[in-house]
Amino acid sequence: LQTLRGLWAATDYGSGIQYADGLLDLFPSIDHSQKAVATTAGLQIGLWLNGTQGCYSICEGELDKQIQQLIAYLEHSRASKIFLRLGYEFDNPSFGYSDHPKLYILAFRKIVSDCRKGLSAKAQARVMFVWHSWGAPMASAKLKLHSFYPGDAFVDWIGVSIFQQVLPWSPPWGGQISDVENVLEFAQEHNKPTMIAESTPFGGIELKQASKEAKENINATFDPWDRWYGQVI
Repeated sequence: LQTLRGLWAATDYGSGIQYADGLLDLFPSIDHSQKAVATTAGLQIGLWLNGTQGCYSICEGELDKQIQQLIAYLEHSRASKIFLRLGYEFDNPSFGYSDHPKLYILAFRKIVSDCRKGLSAKAQARVMFVWHSWGAPMASAKLKLHSFYPGDAFVDWIGVSIFQQVLPWSPPWGGQISDVENVLEFAQEHNKPTMIAESTPFGGIELKQASKEAKENINATFDPWDRWYGQVI
């Protein structure tokens, strides 16, 4: 949110090129007779809120200008649907929201409220606000999903990351499939649709990635490719 680079022009935050409008150019247009045509493609945007300090700045109104710029982009985007992940992986201990989850909730609510106030009815119908968990252990056993939840009125979709959790050799910090299921159950309780918000075979899916202990407990017929491409949710 602090810079919003990667929406109108290409940028690289360190993990590859980010360019929302450029991505839309790769997909068919609905109407070729106009210059700024709508496309058949949707966008999923991860909006970094910069931990507790960033949430504090949002709540204090210090980033209102950036929020208005975001609203302008959402209003005029050619995407058929936009899934906006606010403070993605909020429960990831390394992302800095865990020391003050209530501040994250307030920042989430402010952005959603400002967007709904500033967007036209047509744009509001296209923009979905996503609450995205990393689906792995939190910073403290005292923290639960509801500790970070902004409320049903502010959340349209619930997202979850799926990386190494599906593999038997997932490290303790990386979570298990039960952590993913916990997010899905939470979504079901709140009657929210769910998406896999981020996913790659993190660390590789080859058996050689497994620890000695994990290898000893894996059936000889285990195929990591089948596990990765099998049904998850």
